[in-house]
Amino acid sequence: MKESQGRRLIKLLKQSPMTTLEMQMTGISVAPWRRISECLQEGEELKIVGKRVRSNIYRVVVTPKTVWRNK
Repeated sequence: MKESQGRRLIKLLKQSPMTTLEMQMTGISVAPWRRISECLQEGEELKIVGKRVRSNIYRVVVTPKTVWRNK
């Protein structure tokens, strides 16, 4: 099965943070932030981790599921 545009971008953002321009330069999508938000799975979150002159730096963060235990 072919991987979606969003999943390919998420894979790249898990490896290293990227600016909006860098995401567009990959050539995967014209609106990468939209594709990413459509394809996020449970426990994944798109975060802005910094800012450059006129661009945000994005990263996909995986948050582990909290397990509550009764004692």
